[in-house]
Amino acid sequence: MKLLLITGSLAEKTVEKYSKESAVETVIIALKVPVAALLTVKQINQVLRKTDVQKVDMILVPGLVRGDTKTISDSIGVLTFKGPKYAADLPTVLSSLNHVELSTIIPACVLLKKELQKKAFQELEEVEKNKDILLKKSGNMLIGELAIGKDFPMRVMAEIVDAALMPNDEIQRLAKYYVENGADIIDVGMVAGGARPLDAKRAVEAIKKVVDVPVSIDTLDPNEIKEAVMAGADLILSVDSGNLGKVASLSSEVAAVVIPTNQSKGYFPQKIEERVYFLEKIINRANKLGMEKLLGDLILEPLNILNSMLAFRNFALRNPEIPIFVGVSNVTELIDADSVGVNALLAKLSSEVNASIILATEKSCKTKGTVREEVIASKMMFLAKSRESVPKDLGIDLLVLKDKHNHEEEYDNTIEKNARVIIANKNIENKILDIEGSFRIIINSKEKSIIVFHFVKNNMAKVNLVIKGKNPEKIYCEIFRMGLVKNVNHAAYLGRELAKAEIALQTGKEYMQDMAVFNKK
Repeated sequence: MKLLLITGSLAEKTVEKYSKESAVETVIIALKVPVAALLTVKQINQVLRKTDVQKVDMILVPGLVRGDTKTISDSIGVLTFKGPKYAADLPTVLSSLNHVELSTIIPACVLLKKELQKKAFQELEEVEKNKDILLKKSGNMLIGELAIGKDFPMRVMAEIVDAALMPNDEIQRLAKYYVENGADIIDVGMVAGGARPLDAKRAVEAIKKVVDVPVSIDTLDPNEIKEAVMAGADLILSVDSGNLGKVASLSSEVAAVVIPTNQSKGYFPQKIEERVYFLEKIINRANKLGMEKLLGDLILEPLNILNSMLAFRNFALRNPEIPIFVGVSNVTELIDADSVGVNALLAKLSSEVNASIILATEKSCKTKGTVREEVIASKMMFLAKSRESVPKDLGIDLLVLKDKHNHEEEYDNTIEKNARVIIANKNIENKILDIEGSFRIIINSKEKSIIVFHFVKNNMAKVNLVIKGKNPEKIYCEIFRMGLVKNVNHAAYLGRELAKAEIALQTGKEYMQDMAVFNKK
């Protein structure tokens, strides 16, 4: 197959570079328009009608070109489709020509992404459809109506930290927020050392009223566990050697996570073998007391991650029929690194030890978004394992702060020969305040919105207007529509600050007006 690639003059060398990475034979025509995105179907058609294109099998135009390329196909008699938006995606598109149907309207890169996503979600949906069959296999079980086990994606438990201290409306807000972000289980986090059985009951009941997912109670206190189970808790987190005798009668029908400790005596084995054997001993004892739905948690120690994961692995190899629970956020909360990468790596390690449930918390600012990150990571690792591949090119990803491909066009400095070049290195001197007043900008992370306060020039102590929205473009359009900006410099400043606010909302960073979103290290 021989393809003709259409591009603009500035991108010609870039297109040539990436087209050579594919085995598909290509020729390139660069039109006399600098930026490919400014090309139109009409312009391309006019040029191609004067060009001999009968020796090519297909034509790809830039994905950002306006219009339907069917017009070109009809005019010159050669199939013409939209290629990718960016030259960097050409190798992927060219290598996929045999199994992807290109479009005359939708860019090829968008089609490929949708196809990969569709395939990924179909695989995940197929697992859930076969839930009843898979539950018959050893190592799988139901918690409430949720199927867990090695034949399902890792389920994400979102803990409402210190729920016992919160009013019901805040507990319910967080429960709904976590479920909206994909959480499979909501965990009621109690306060260590403070017996609050009625608060445990209250929290479970409050959550059950607003979300339809299993609820767990996170405590070792038998009285708190009793009240939570009576209120409808589906999972106990946790049971150990010290409280087993008091809670066994409460949990014959309720699932429980067993940990290798005796907290009442301050005992926690440090050696891998001792930890594994002690957990097995507690689980065997629990089985004899009538507890059937049990999961094992070897405890992920933030100061000893490697040994902890080795303990998980050893236990999983010795007890393949017992589902594994991994407290991923034990590490995420206690490492000063962006949570998205930490969660992805910990999810991969958890997947390798056949974890069934992983824990997510969003207690600190740096872990905002952890629930969503772990949900996506869990699906990625399940797909990778089922496909026997690395977690790459799956159709879903956790790329947030960096891009998989570089879509930037290489700068050709020869364009400077016929142009005046100005080096921008000076700030504006003697800035003049806008006669229409000034703005203060903040963000509401909970509502994912930007709030702009307008102050008139003669009364800077009183807010004149409050403009709210989720889209910065709509906010500044409203500001301009109302005539609140007269100074060009002020307009540029406003655009910069609104863009920073949007980036902060998208990344989970804090926004402080006039301060950089990302500080240089």
